[in-house]
Amino acid sequence: MQLTRNDKRVLKFLIENGRTSDVEMARQLSITSQAVGKIRKKLEKEGYIKGYTTEIDYEKLGIKVFAVVLFKYMPEVWKNIKGDEDIKERMKGPHIISFYRVPEGDVTHIVVYGFRSLDELDNYFHVLQTERGHISEIRKIYVFSGKSMIKNSPKELLIKVIEEIGKEVLARPMKPKV
Repeated sequence: MQLTRNDKRVLKFLIENGRTSDVEMARQLSITSQAVGKIRKKLEKEGYIKGYTTEIDYEKLGIKVFAVVLFKYMPEVWKNIKGDEDIKERMKGPHIISFYRVPEGDVTHIVVYGFRSLDELDNYFHVLQTERGHISEIRKIYVFSGKSMIKNSPKELLIKVIEEIGKEVLARPMKPKV
């Protein structure tokens, strides 16, 4: 599906604030609320919008410690894995924020975790290695506090990509402010 100018405008608006009503969006975009509703439904149906989420302040909820962990699944385990869905099933858990499969190399997966404390993190990985050390090997753990988190949103990237649909633009770093 090709995105129209108004599709892009509505999508960018929703990225900035998914709670905005169709009436408010229509007013700010100078189109009818019926048009906004139609566009929103079309974007949902076509899969551009998969759902609406709330941005949460991790620290206010008590999640103060994060870990980025590099794993390598043991070669004998790969023989029994039946694709990405099987891996998703194996990688469930309330502490996992996100995980990624790495195509090749010394690491097979990168996982981002959140914990309330270093003690909780320490206990989690002790149990993980005790119970699942035969399945995967932890190659590296990077631990940091929630206060270290500088940016936690892909909004800028998503808006940039929407604006560049139909144009071939190579990625470049932003110019530093002087």
